[in-house]
Amino acid sequence: MQKENLIEAFAKLWTELFSSPVHLDSLLSKQPKSVKSVLARTVIPILLGPVSEAESFGVGVNPGEPWSLPRERVAQWRTARLLAERIYASLSNPPQPPAPMREDFPEPMIQEWESEWGEETARSLTSILAREAPLGIRAARGKSAVNLARELKSSSRIPVKIEVSDISPVGVRLGGYTQLFGLEAYDKGEFEIQDEGSQLMALFTLWPDVFGSILAEKPGAVSEDRRAPPVPTQLRFGGSASSGLSIIDACAGAGGKSLAMADALKGKGRFFSYDISATKLQALRRRATRAGVNNIQAVALEEGSEAAQLEKFRCSADIVLVDAPCSGWGVLRRNPDIKWRQDPSRLSRMPDIQLRLLEQYSALVKPGGRLVYGVCTFRRAETRELVEAFLRERNHEFELGAGGYLGPGPCDGFFMQEFRKRQK
Repeated sequence: MQKENLIEAFAKLWTELFSSPVHLDSLLSKQPKSVKSVLARTVIPILLGPVSEAESFGVGVNPGEPWSLPRERVAQWRTARLLAERIYASLSNPPQPPAPMREDFPEPMIQEWESEWGEETARSLTSILAREAPLGIRAARGKSAVNLARELKSSSRIPVKIEVSDISPVGVRLGGYTQLFGLEAYDKGEFEIQDEGSQLMALFTLWPDVFGSILAEKPGAVSEDRRAPPVPTQLRFGGSASSGLSIIDACAGAGGKSLAMADALKGKGRFFSYDISATKLQALRRRATRAGVNNIQAVALEEGSEAAQLEKFRCSADIVLVDAPCSGWGVLRRNPDIKWRQDPSRLSRMPDIQLRLLEQYSALVKPGGRLVYGVCTFRRAETRELVEAFLRERNHEFELGAGGYLGPGPCDGFFMQEFRKRQK
C-alpha cells in the first residue's frame, strides 16, 4: 500500500475516533482488509504511548499535549499524523517499543492511581498499561490448553509466541495479536478468544473458594506465587449437582463468560444470559452454536424496563454474575482509546450505575445462593467502595465471601467479589 494512501486512511480514522462516539475496535472492523492490519499497527502505539513514541521517533510534543487539548483539537492533532508517518516507515523493521512514560496518561488518572495505591504501584501500572496486550484464548474443556498450544505451535500461520497460561487453567497466551479466524480448531469450536483474566472470572463465579486464592489486595501483575489451580471435576451447590443449577449472567454482552462457565460445567446446568443489546446476544447464539453449547438461553432486556422483566425471576437463581459496565481502566492496553475519551462526569456516574445493577440482580439470587460482582477496572470507587456501599444496604441479606484484584499483567485487570445470600 502506498504511504500517501495509508496516511490519509490514518488521518480519516483518527479524526472519526475523536469526533464520534464510535470506539477504535469498531472503526477498525469497518476498514478494508488491505489496510486494517497496517492501520492497527500504526494507530495503537500512538494511543498507548503518545509521548514516549514521539520521543522515540524524534517528534516534538508541546508540553501538556495531548491531554491538555479539547477533544475537537485532538481530532486534528498534527503530532499524531507525524507519528503515523514515522511508524509506518519503520514497520518493515520495527524498533523496540519505547519505555512508557508518565506523560503517556492523563495526569488526573495518574494522580488517582497514586492516591489510591501509592507511587510504586502507580509506576507499575503505567509500565504495564502503556504496552500492547497479549492475546488470550480459552481452550474448550474437551481440548485442554496443553493440547491446543501444541496444535497452534505446529501451525505455520501463527507468527507470535505461544504458551500455556499460568493464570487460567484453560488458557493459552499468544505474544500479540494474530489472525485466528479460519483455523480448523476455531471453526470446530475448540477455542474462544478470551482474555485470561476474563476466563478466571468465569471460573471464580463457579468456584470462588478455589480460584479466589489467585486474587490480590491491590492491582498489579500477577505474582509467580499466585497461580490458578486446575478446574474442579464437579460443582455441587446447596445440595444440588451442577446439572440442576440455575446460573444467570447479567450484562452478558456477547457471552464470553457464559460460554466459559457452560464449558467448565461440561454442558450441565441452565444458563440465562441477559443483555439490552440484541446484536450482542445474537453473537452469543452464533458462538454457542459453533462451540456446541446448547444450555444457554439468551434473554434480551428492554432498557429502562429491566426491573419489570426480571420480576418473575426473583429468588430463582443459584448463582448470579453481575459483570457490570465500568471505567475500563483494567483494559487500557486492549482499548487504549478509553483513556483519551473519559471525562470526570462519566467516571462519577459509574458507581451509581453499578450499585443499581448489583441491587437489581441481587433480588434474583435464592436464599443460600451466590452473587458475584465483577468489573474490568481497579478504581476504588467501583470496587472496594462499591462493595462497602452494597453491604451497607444489604448486609442483612448478604455476607461477604472471597474477592480481590487480578492484574493487570499479564492478563487484563479485573476486580471480582463474591457475596453469599443468607438463608431465611
